[in-house]
Amino acid sequence: MPRFALRAFAQAALTAAGLSLTACGTVPPTAEQPATSCASLARHVIEPGAIGLPSGRASVTSAVLTPAAAGTANAGAFVPALPRFCKVTGTIASRDPAAQVINFQLNLPTEWNGKALQYGGGGFNGVLITGLAPLRDAAPGDPLPIARGYATFGQDSGHQASAFPPGEPGAFALNDEMLENFAFASYKKVKDAAVDLMRAYYARPPQRTYYFGGSEGGREGMMMAQRFPADYDGIVSVVPVINWTGLFHAFVRNQVPQHDDWLQAGKIPLIAKATSDACDALDGLADGVVNNYMACQARVDLQPLRCPGGGDAGLQCLSDAQLRLVRGIHSPYVFPFPIANGLTTYPQWLYGHEDSLDGPSALNMVRWVSGTAAPVAPLDAARHSTQWIYGSNWIRYAVARDKDYDVRRYRPQEFRAQVQKTSAMIDATDPDLSAFFARGGKLIVRENAADRAQSPLMGIQYHGALVARMGAPAVERSVRLYVSPGSTHSGNSRAVGGGAPVPTMVDLLDPLDRWVSTGAAPADALVQTVNAPLPPFVVQASRPMCRYPAYPHYTGGDRMQASSYQCRAATP
Repeated sequence: MPRFALRAFAQAALTAAGLSLTACGTVPPTAEQPATSCASLARHVIEPGAIGLPSGRASVTSAVLTPAAAGTANAGAFVPALPRFCKVTGTIASRDPAAQVINFQLNLPTEWNGKALQYGGGGFNGVLITGLAPLRDAAPGDPLPIARGYATFGQDSGHQASAFPPGEPGAFALNDEMLENFAFASYKKVKDAAVDLMRAYYARPPQRTYYFGGSEGGREGMMMAQRFPADYDGIVSVVPVINWTGLFHAFVRNQVPQHDDWLQAGKIPLIAKATSDACDALDGLADGVVNNYMACQARVDLQPLRCPGGGDAGLQCLSDAQLRLVRGIHSPYVFPFPIANGLTTYPQWLYGHEDSLDGPSALNMVRWVSGTAAPVAPLDAARHSTQWIYGSNWIRYAVARDKDYDVRRYRPQEFRAQVQKTSAMIDATDPDLSAFFARGGKLIVRENAADRAQSPLMGIQYHGALVARMGAPAVERSVRLYVSPGSTHSGNSRAVGGGAPVPTMVDLLDPLDRWVSTGAAPADALVQTVNAPLPPFVVQASRPMCRYPAYPHYTGGDRMQASSYQCRAATP
């Protein structure tokens, strides 16, 4: 049976269970051809007046026609196929001579579907996003967006991390223009330059423009919907760091106590087992996977892990200080004054899957919270937690504006004006999406319940703020929020205790495009998979990713099949 016939057969079975198996698109047979040569773009210049924000000149540095390349297996991983395309690289000059340029890359397929996709970045950015990588949470074998006919592009957000010392990714923030570019301006500038180049190459602008990003890139996408609603037809925002200010202050709150009583990495499996023991079976199946993420929270009690006498007695228990730390992480961070859009808190993190892998080798909570060494100065990028590296960088460079500032003595009230100024610049928490909705814009948000980088409750709270501001009918027409239980910040997950991988792979670009182009809203349950890494990319397991506030509840049958689960309301 052909591949697409198999997919249709699988969808028919899943439809009966109320699930949707998203399909990757292909270049339509009517794909357009370029109207000019790739080489001619090498002389292209975009004057500042053609860019919608104060800007320097945009210049193409190279334009090379790149031949098609078949997908290949390389060192146990699959390198996706690429079509024939014009690879364009360029820069946008700064206004401040002390600021670095914005680097960008635009990929123009010879067979174009008339649509454009802007990729978001990650972390503090500072590296060029090429627009040629798999989308976040893509399954092996999913065609790249450019292979589906999209013109794709990305940028470095207006600074180059290689220019700064290791462990100091926030150093760019001492320059006002680079800080503004990182916050919002570079993405708009690059989008305008990319559209100008598409118009020159194809003799018309794209008929649809989308933004797809995760983490910092998810924040970028949400920011575009709020600041530049006329520029984008649809946005996918995965684990978006929309309340950047609140999050980075919470990072510091989580890290400073560990200077004196470090939560050793070896204790993380203790916490993971305790949360699993309390919550695993709440979804109808004891399999090391915490699906019922909301009901879990009130059931976790770490007091039995207390060391006798309350002092640190080794890896088999938690000291009183460590218990306070973990309970603090699972409590909101409260500001002494309001930040952007009137917010005064950052929500707590959720329990569950602390020992899942988040990255090539680091455990979820080790990577983000404990690191493999206590958080002290100077920063050690190889051993310190990402929360300490990121939080310390933001406070020193963006808030105190002093690279030598001692973050241990930080009090936000002493920097109120700067905190509020940077919050207004970088936080994407404005619930007024009326202009974006009015032009038919669609937004898909994915939160990961086991995220230790940012709290999934922030996206959930933002969705609630949207409903309060815009009304439930308007949000229903334009927004979908999904939650992936057990998934870490990077999307990975495994059963607690080093068990099997949990299905987390899903394509969100095609559902977005169908929604924008045809009005067909995404299903309330999309199918996540675990696929073999090499052809024929056998699906090893699947489960639903439910629209909030639902979670996948096991109802019987093969636990490795999505059809054995039903989306049920997730309640505390």
